[in-house]
Parts: sequence; structure tokens; C-alpha cells
Amino acid sequence: MDFDLKRFLRERYQVSGLVAPGRFESELAKRIGTPKKRKPVLAAWQAYLGEPGREAVRRFYERTLEPGPHRLEALVYALHYPFLQFYARVVPGLLPASGRVLEVGAYTGALVHALALQRPELEWHALEPLPAAVRRGEQVGRELGLEVRWHADWWETFEPDAPYDAVLLLSVLPEGHLRTDLPPEFEDDAAFYRSFELCERLERLGRVLAPGGRVLYGHGPFLGKHPAAFERLLEAMGFEEVERHGSGDYVLIGARRGPTLRDARSLGARAAAVADAPTEEPPADRAEQARAALAAGDARAALAGLEGVEGDEAAELRGRAWAALGRWREAEAALAQAAGEEARDLRARALVELGRGAEALEWLERRAGRDPERLRLLARAYAQAGREADALRVYARLGGERPPGLEAVLERFSEKLFRELRAGRLAEVSRRVEFAEDLSPDFLTRELLYLGLHAALGQRLWARAERYARRLYDLGEVSGAVGLALAHLRIRDVDEVESIERADLEAVEPYLTDAVARSEEPLALLALGRLRYEQGRYEEARRLLEQAARAARGAPVGAAYRLLAEVLERLEAPLPQVLGAHKRAHAFHPYPPGRLLELAERAAAAGEEVLAREFLGALRETGLAELPRARTGDLVRLIEALEGAWEAFRVLWDALARTPGAGPEALEQAYRLSRPFAAEEEAERALAAYVGALNQHGRAQEALAVLEAEVERRPHVLGLLFDLAEQYERLARFTEAQVVWKRALEAAYYQEKDLELAREVLRNLLFLNPHDPELELYLGELKATSAKLAELEGTPDALAGQTPKGVMTADLPRFSGEYLIVLGGHTQLRSRLKPRLEELGLKVDWFDSDSTTAARESLRRIQSRLGRAHGVMIVSSYVGHDLSEPVRAEALARGVPVYITPGRARGVTGLVRALAEFAPEIIKKAIG
Repeated sequence: MDFDLKRFLRERYQVSGLVAPGRFESELAKRIGTPKKRKPVLAAWQAYLGEPGREAVRRFYERTLEPGPHRLEALVYALHYPFLQFYARVVPGLLPASGRVLEVGAYTGALVHALALQRPELEWHALEPLPAAVRRGEQVGRELGLEVRWHADWWETFEPDAPYDAVLLLSVLPEGHLRTDLPPEFEDDAAFYRSFELCERLERLGRVLAPGGRVLYGHGPFLGKHPAAFERLLEAMGFEEVERHGSGDYVLIGARRGPTLRDARSLGARAAAVADAPTEEPPADRAEQARAALAAGDARAALAGLEGVEGDEAAELRGRAWAALGRWREAEAALAQAAGEEARDLRARALVELGRGAEALEWLERRAGRDPERLRLLARAYAQAGREADALRVYARLGGERPPGLEAVLERFSEKLFRELRAGRLAEVSRRVEFAEDLSPDFLTRELLYLGLHAALGQRLWARAERYARRLYDLGEVSGAVGLALAHLRIRDVDEVESIERADLEAVEPYLTDAVARSEEPLALLALGRLRYEQGRYEEARRLLEQAARAARGAPVGAAYRLLAEVLERLEAPLPQVLGAHKRAHAFHPYPPGRLLELAERAAAAGEEVLAREFLGALRETGLAELPRARTGDLVRLIEALEGAWEAFRVLWDALARTPGAGPEALEQAYRLSRPFAAEEEAERALAAYVGALNQHGRAQEALAVLEAEVERRPHVLGLLFDLAEQYERLARFTEAQVVWKRALEAAYYQEKDLELAREVLRNLLFLNPHDPELELYLGELKATSAKLAELEGTPDALAGQTPKGVMTADLPRFSGEYLIVLGGHTQLRSRLKPRLEELGLKVDWFDSDSTTAARESLRRIQSRLGRAHGVMIVSSYVGHDLSEPVRAEALARGVPVYITPGRARGVTGLVRALAEFAPEIIKKAIG
């Protein structure tokens, strides 16, 4: 089975893909949000890139391994990602059949572990100077079951106990010698050797590498490449079978050590001397000499012979020579001066080798034909232009062995589809995977099969999902086993597992057990746990669901805990354990409000008040408005028990505010809860709403009893006296009403010392019984007080010369047929006052609270009259009832003035005073 490095890095080191060095700072910001915490890491990174020496290397790598949530190990591997893939693919085939292998600069072991998994018959060693990296590498090795021996030392000072059969110098020698002024590629051998101190450092191979052993060198992602110079240095030192593997940036140089090695330092000095020596003059016919040199394989002699020669032929020959040396940048510049077809073919290749394939596309498309080499170049050019689909079409035409560039194209093709999948564009993902499959079934990599499976499941294309899942399963992928189970069950994700019948789960049990055996796959664990629950095998179910909860992420965690809670119930586990599982389930997958209330009640009944409060808190976050109305009473009782009456009242009152037409029973509960806080504004509204609901439902006697009890508890509260007096009037018990109005008069006069309010209450009494002699005595007292106040304040006496009849008719305006709608009050108030209003010249439609029991019909009638009304008056005691707010809003929308009577001195007095204040607006509306 092919080794999947991508998956290995993702699972063991959390590496998700390539990060270019230029994006290091932005990627660092994603991992460490605070600039203060990023600063030392950035300083170490900049020193690593620009300050030669071990110390800069040590500081940077130590920063990446600092413990805590911001570990940067994955970011380091992401910087080397494509080279790790290249090494993991090429190196295993270049190693000896047996023996000891040393990787130099192993960091935390991603590469040495990947190679050891592919070549387990070899004895593996890792050299790494940082103790923290060694500890991490040893830990991962143990988890993988690998025996890799670690050595904590630098390459320059390492003394092995015995030489090795292979030494890997992969992306390591340039470190500690990096500078910001390094060129992408060196042209001069001596400068290359000096920059990285290669002659001195390669001498170590004499002690570390056994005769006949192999050395493998890769420059990695660093600047300053010169593979040809490295090959020449190895040959000069006495290495044999020097070979280059790969192309472009991805080059690996391998060589076998001969019996003896020559002094590398003296070789470097000679290379420098040769580089500085003057060149001899070329022969006369230098173009022919260059052509001959190229034919003999000596590209450097060809270049020397062409020095100073101009023209089309020289440009082409120069380009061919640079190409033979792998110097594609110089080759492309030379070939751009040549016009022949062969020159243009070679220039197209140079552009592709330089990663500028998009510039060569037009020529390659015209010239490709059926030639395999040109088709491969065309495919690479398409890939470099970001046209992966076109690249795949060309690769499909090639057939035969998988071309080297195909894997990279398929990887980029998959990356784009992963973005489409995350965006929810399932149909597009499915279409493109099918496109790749139609070109060649061999194009379907593990990633594409995985993408196709998810897209097919999301679209409920069960046959296609089963086909992709089967191939993944045959490749040993856990997702294949899970996909087969989902396709057979006809479900898409974890949320649907709980609804599957036992027989259906048993039909896919082999796939589920296989997936669980291979890996802790959350969905398989969850489904198998559900099956064991249905089979009554509760201990197994518990174990599987606990594993699923640990392994899963997001919503599946909630599903696992939800099922686990049911299993714990069957096992008769302690209630806190059961409720704890429900609490965790809700955190990942919110429960409905009714279920949360049920759990809170269970917790409270068992004496688990802390858990009960937590479930209540979750219920509030979910939204009390979503709780079924029938359960409001239960919620309030629970809150009262846990948090007190006031909190229970507040919750109930908020619920009632969202409940049109709340009945007396619900309002009675709110009234009862509010009594310890009767003076609060909300409590006063609860009392008014409860009394109003009783009256509306024909239970006026009960309303009277409530008000009498309230007045008995708080005898001097004027608002309660007004309510009780009006209630007596509503029941036509005018004698009792008169007694209460007198108490209200005395409270206003003696307690509140409000002369104006006392006069208005007196007016109310006069309307009830104008012949009561006691009222003249009250009027006399009011007049005396008014006169004294006028004398003291030097203002006119408002009650001077007033008679009982004058008090009744004072301040009443005159009208000329204006139309008024009155909303609220009781039937007795309407029957006494409406005739008097009509005597004043008003036309009145009065909808009292006793006659508006059919709210919808009454609202329709009122709204039909609003168009011709000149004003709307709403009695204060009716505010908040079913009709008051809709009528007020509709009237204002139509430009009709609205007046709400003051809360004090209600009854006839309140209406009369309100009418006097409202009259100018009524008249203005009528005129306007």
C-alpha cells in the first residue's frame, strides 16, 4: 500500500498544507493573536533568516517548541511541506537494503518517522541538537511503535559510535548560513562552497559515513542552490556513482563513498583559484567547437567557446548549454534571442522549469501533437497556470506510467475541491470528481475519493457514494468503511444515526466494527454504540459512546453524550452522571426548551440544585419564548423554588407579555407572586391585568374580592381606592362605591394634601349622588382651603362661589358634532357619562371593557370607525389590554389624536378632566 505522507503529517503533526516563507508572519498571527506574544517569535525568525551561526538556529527552533496552546511545530513543517513530500517519495528507493541510517537535523522526527514506516527493516538514527525536539521526537516514535535512536548533538561535533551505511543531509546544511543577500542560485562554485562552508563541513562524512555507504543531499527550500557544484565537490572528494534525482527546485543528490576520501578544504581552494583564473581565447570557429562540445556532453566548454559570439545560432547553442547544466533562467534568457522551432521548443521547456508555464502555453498547445515529452510539458504548463482540469486532460492522453507532475496536479485539484466542499457547493464537487474519474479511474486519489463520497452523501446519491466508499475501503481507509455504512443506511451525517432502526444498523455492523478496529472513527463509534444500546448491551454501548465523545468534534459530540445519557439511565447510574451527560450534550447540540425544563425539574427533585440552576440558565439562553405555553406554570414554580418569588414573577410576566389574551389563571399566578413586592410598578400592572381579566371573563365578584383584600392590606393607596370604587360602580353597588370614593377624597385631601385631586374626586361623588348633604360639607372644606391658599399665594381663588352643580359642570368644553371614540371603563361609567358628553355636542362611540370580550370583532369595528374619528380616548385602567395597543397604533398611523386618561381620579372625574385637556386636539382635527 502506498505511504500517505499527507495524512501522516495531518494526523501526527497537525500539518494541513504548505505555508510559503513570505506568509510566515500572517500564519503566525492566526496561531498567536497577541502582538506582544508574537514579537519574540518574529525576532527569532528574522535572526534565523539573516544572522549566520548556530545560535540563531537554536533560538528559532526553541521558540517553535515552547509548551502551551501556541506550539509552532506544525508551522515549521508547513514551510518544508513540498520538500517533505519529495523526500518521502524519492528517498526510500535510494537507501541500502540493510544497515544503519542517520538523518541529520531531524527536528521532531516527521521525516525520519515517515521513512522508518516505509523502510522498517533498516536501523534508524536521528541527530538533533535541541533537547526539546529530541524529547518530542522520542514521544511520537513511541506512539508509532518505532525504534528510532536519537542523538542530541550538532553535525559539526557529532562523534558516532560506529559509521553509518547512509547519511541524510536533507534541508539541513544551509541552516545557520542563511543571509538576506543570498542569490536564488549561485553561478560560481567557490562562492557556493564558501557561503555554506561545505568543504569544511563535508569532511565530517569521513567519520560518520562508512566506506561504500550512501550520502543523500537536498538543499531544501533555501536560497543559494547550485546542485551541479555539489556534484562536482562530491566527485572531487572521491565519491562514486554521483547521481541527481528530480528536477527544478526539487533535486536530490546521491553518491556512494569510495574507499578513501580526499581533503575537501584543498579542493575548495582549488575551485576558488580556478574560478578566478583568466580564460583562454576560444578557437576561431567557436560555434562549431561549441556544437561539438555539446555533442560530447561538455556544456561548460560549449559556453566558454561561445563567449562574445553573437547571433541566432550562438543564442540557441548557449541556451542548450545552460539547459544541459540545469540553469534554466540563463537558458530561457539566451533562447529568447533565438528564432528557430527547436529553440522555441527548448525555451518553452525552460519556462516550464522556471514555473512560468503560462507564458509557454500558446506554443505548447500548437506543438504538442502526440509527442509524450511535449504533452508532459503542456500538462505542467497548464498546472502552473492554475488550469488543473486541462492538465488532467493532457495527462489522460499520455497513459502508461503516472507522470511525476500528476500527483501535484491532483493535489491542487483536490485542494480547490475542498474549498468548494467547505462552501457547501456539493454539486460542483461531485461534477469535478466525476470529471476526473471519467478521464481515468486511476486519477481518483484518496482525497478525491473522500471528496466524492462526501458530495454524494450530501446529495443523497447513494449508489455513487457506495462506489467511492468501496474504493476507499479497499485502500484501507476508515472513511471507506463509514461511507459504506452511511450509503447502506441511506443517511448523510451523525444527526440521522439516532433515527435508524436496529435491523438496519445490524446490516452494516461489519463495516462499523471494521472502522472502529482501524481507528477511533467518531461516527462509527456512535453508530455502533447506538446498536449496542438497542441490543441491550449497555456496558459496551457506554464504552463506545464515551470513546465517540472523546474522538468527535462539534455536533457528533452532542449526539454521543445524548445517547450516553440514555445508556446511563438503563445502567441505573447516579443521577448526577446522567444529568452531566445531558448537560454536555446540550453544549454541543442544543436541547429544546421543554427538554431542558424537564432536566432541571429532575435535578431539583433529586436535590441537585446546582445542576438544576445550570439547566435553567441553559433554558434562558435557548429562549423562554420557545417553551410550550402549557409548561410556563411548571417553569415558574421551579424558578420560585430555586430563585425566589420575584424572579419567578419576572419570568412569568415576560411570558404573559408575549401571550395575547392571557387568561385569569395565568394572571392569578403572576398576581400571587408579585404580592411581596406590591409597590413595584410591574406588580401594580399585574394586579390591574388580573382584575381586568376577571371582569372580561364575567367574574366581577372575584375581581371585587381581590380589590377589597388589597385595600384592606394597603388602605391608603389612592390607586387601589379608585380601582375598588370603579369595581363597585361596575356592579351597580353605588352605595359602596360612594363610601370608597369618600375614603379616596379624604386620602387625597388629608393624606396627599392635593386640593385639585380632592376637587375631582368630589365631582365624581356629585355625579353619583348630587343630593348627598355630606358632600356640601366636603365642598365647604375645600373652598375654605382654596381661599386660604389664594390669599397666601396671591392668586385667584378657583373655588370661590362654587356650588355643587358648578363643580359638576366646571371646565366642560362645548363641541359642534365632533366624533370621539372612547375605549375602556365599565358599563356603569359609560351609561352615566355618554349622555352628558352628547349634551356637550359630541358624537361618541364607547367600547367599554365589559362589552369587548370578542376582541377580534371589536377591533374590526373600531378600526372601521377610525377613518372618521376626530379623537380616541383610552381609559388608563384599560392600557395594556388586548385592544388598547392595536387601536392606539392604528389611530396614530391614520393621524387621529390619542389621549390616555391619567391614572389618578378615574371614573367620571377622570374622563371629564381628560376631555377638557383633549378638547383642543379634537377640535383641531375636526377643523383641519
